[in-house]
Amino acid sequence: MTQYVEAKIENIERPITAWILLSVAFMLICAYAYFVNGAISNIVASKDMQSNVAELASKIGSLESEFLAAKSLVNAEYVESMGFEKSNVDTIYIAKKSVAALSFNK
Repeated sequence: MTQYVEAKIENIERPITAWILLSVAFMLICAYAYFVNGAISNIVASKDMQSNVAELASKIGSLESEFLAAKSLVNAEYVESMGFEKSNVDTIYIAKKSVAALSFNK
């Protein structure tokens, strides 16, 4: 009788074990494909960002050169030609006095 029960249990356990192993293997393959896809998409996004950074750096360089060229054109005669006048009022600066350090000493 025990041999009969053992044979029945083996007939039930083998297919279940096989299906469990196949399911685990399939899940691992899906997880691997998911993570590889994520890594590839991150690499593509990184390369895209690097090209955007290079493009923005070149734009910044051209804007800096335009600024320096415009800055060299500004002088006293140019400012007066735009209608600005030199002020005759003396400039007064206001400064805050430094506060002495506070302490808990009595």
